[in-house]
Amino acid sequence: MLQKLILKFCFVFFLIYISNIFAQSEIEQSFLQKNITFTGSSNIYGELYNVSGITNRRPPSTARLSLNPNLQIKNLLNISATILVSTEGTDTRQNMNILGLHPVWKWGKAHLGDFSDNLSKHSYSGVSIKGCEINLFPSKIHFTLGGGRSREAVEGISVGESYAQYAGFTRIGYGNSNNSFLDIIALKVKDDTKSLKKNENWDYTYIIADTMENIEDTIWVEPPYNPFSVTPQENLVLGMNSRINLFKRKLVLEFEGTGSAFTKDLNSDKIKNNNIEANEMLKNIYSDIFTPRVGSAYDFAVNSSIKLNLEKVNFSLGFRHIGPGYISLGTPSNINDREELSFSSNMKLSIHRIRFGWNRMLNNLNNQKLQTNTRNQFNSSIYTALKKWRSQVNFRYLDMNNEADFDSLEWTYDNINFSTHQSIVFQNSILRQIGLQYVFQRTDKNTTTNDLESNYNTMNFTTGFRLKKTLNLNSSAGLSYRKNANRVGGWKQVYSLRLSHITLENKLTNAVFLTSNMVRETKMFRVGLISNYRLAEHYRITANINFNRFNGQQVYKELRSSIMLSHQF
Repeated sequence: MLQKLILKFCFVFFLIYISNIFAQSEIEQSFLQKNITFTGSSNIYGELYNVSGITNRRPPSTARLSLNPNLQIKNLLNISATILVSTEGTDTRQNMNILGLHPVWKWGKAHLGDFSDNLSKHSYSGVSIKGCEINLFPSKIHFTLGGGRSREAVEGISVGESYAQYAGFTRIGYGNSNNSFLDIIALKVKDDTKSLKKNENWDYTYIIADTMENIEDTIWVEPPYNPFSVTPQENLVLGMNSRINLFKRKLVLEFEGTGSAFTKDLNSDKIKNNNIEANEMLKNIYSDIFTPRVGSAYDFAVNSSIKLNLEKVNFSLGFRHIGPGYISLGTPSNINDREELSFSSNMKLSIHRIRFGWNRMLNNLNNQKLQTNTRNQFNSSIYTALKKWRSQVNFRYLDMNNEADFDSLEWTYDNINFSTHQSIVFQNSILRQIGLQYVFQRTDKNTTTNDLESNYNTMNFTTGFRLKKTLNLNSSAGLSYRKNANRVGGWKQVYSLRLSHITLENKLTNAVFLTSNMVRETKMFRVGLISNYRLAEHYRITANINFNRFNGQQVYKELRSSIMLSHQF
């Protein structure tokens, strides 16, 4: 139903676009030009892929169609749409096709179809949802309500298998997102337990379901089917997000605090509460919002920072705590069980820009693990810009160690990285640019039995030429040397060349590139051609062909070619 509604809106877009082009009278054309603006872009993409020597890493053929129209009606309403149709969508993974409609007006905006939003860093941010959202901000009070399907049901192997997942969220706040604000956020995510068909006749009594350990034999033989490989989940996140700007944004205070309740398996037993279940209203709230079960986890996350922004100096001090049981299914990836303290500064002194940063992180916050890892990372850089000379020097140091009850688990690790990039730019000459990059890296890992130390030295030289007004040549040559703890060294050579040419009154641009990597007995060679031709004022066609040859432990050849037609309207 929702997709049909969006398609109808897109069809209206198309009719307005056609009428804007073929307006029959000057009055009608003048009215449309003054009150309605129709813009956007469209792309048609096709690709062919062939490989010999290894299994296919891409589909043999791929086709994509994308359309991004935008309709502006005076200053009252702006409606944009996002459409992407691809042959890459399959039944063995999440479909990448997109169909979304996004109207915006003076005091609000909405989403229909595929969309993603950002409520806060630890609640809902970046997850694509197929559904709808309304965001109203008539004054300093703002309100957001949205939800839909965040994941499709996929049957198959445990790696790609998933239940259909549905998410709903809301936010109510006061202030301006570009200035000071306070938001209260709620997120609910739950899998549909009926979206996957599970075999109930899984009879392997010698397999421990929680750990999949084989108690009868030390040799693991995977059973033909594992109903516990993917379990339906439920997640509830409640929290607040805020920012305070003081003294014309010279001092900025940010704070986010969220708590989560997470159940890994909805098939586990419920935790009974007689006081709640005796009341019908409380019982319904108890079951609809979140039902505690055996194995449910509850924890919290805090993210805060203080920023001082002066004319030539900026400072930032941050603190983050994510408990080991904190889970939010509204974020693509979130590493929990960590606590961080960070500091960064940015100073501008004459022609120099100086940056410094420090980060300290540790885990095992509840002391439930056998070891606690601690990491300290320092980084600094100096960038200098003169009329012809550019210079950048970077230094990074990483120190990691752990505390463990057993000596066999203890280790220390440190990494030093020093790099510099120097370049000279020339004007009105064939030689336009010369660059030199050097990187030194040392890693040292000590355990109770080994001391693994390695040193890396890398040098890269780049040049840029303008042979003619329409002909440019860029080249680079790199050499790396690695020596490990056993004093065994290895060389690596990297070469690249790119030649670009513009012709036909700047309508056609061709670029040929070659790259080559050689590491001991391993060699890789790649050559390609990219052509871009402007067919008309708003039409452009781009062709790309790449050939890759690899000789090493595996020997294979790859050929990939593509063509894309783009239209700006």
